[in-house]
Amino acid sequence: MRKIILLVVLLFLFVSCSEKKENAPEQQTSVPEMQTPAKELTKIKKYKIPLDSSRIVTLKDFDPKDSIMIGVRAFNKAEKEFVKRWNYTKDTELFIDVVGKICRESRPCASRLDSVAYKNDVTSILDSLMRNGFLDKAIEARKQEMNGPCFGKNYEKNKKKCDEESEERIRKKVIEELKRKKGK
Repeated sequence: MRKIILLVVLLFLFVSCSEKKENAPEQQTSVPEMQTPAKELTKIKKYKIPLDSSRIVTLKDFDPKDSIMIGVRAFNKAEKEFVKRWNYTKDTELFIDVVGKICRESRPCASRLDSVAYKNDVTSILDSLMRNGFLDKAIEARKQEMNGPCFGKNYEKNKKKCDEESEERIRKKVIEELKRKKGK
């Protein structure tokens, strides 16, 4: 009985697949007539969702080339709001470096593709640093790090030393992580 049912199901699948193949050429002839020109499609796709939108921004909403800019626009909006709110007159070029380092090392931040949540995270980080008096210190520390022996052009000069320091730092982090996991 099971064999008969299986045979009927397989026969039904073969028949339905062959019908689809026969209908496909007819559909292909009608499709080109209904297609819109490529220029119109690119115009339709190029729209921007405002940063204040409550909608979560995803890659479906933008060209892949624009996906990096989603987070940059959100960051720039948060930076402008911060400067206006605190009347901050100093250099703001290293804000993105400071916030990026905090997001990587200290606390998780929202994805840059979720522009509204990322903007809120950046705003809260900058406000917190300013309220606690750490913003200028963090920027100065980043400037010193950038002028250090293991950054940019200086890295090539001190490659062996920098690589050893990096390996030592990684080794320490791995040991700490293993100790932490064993303690659980």
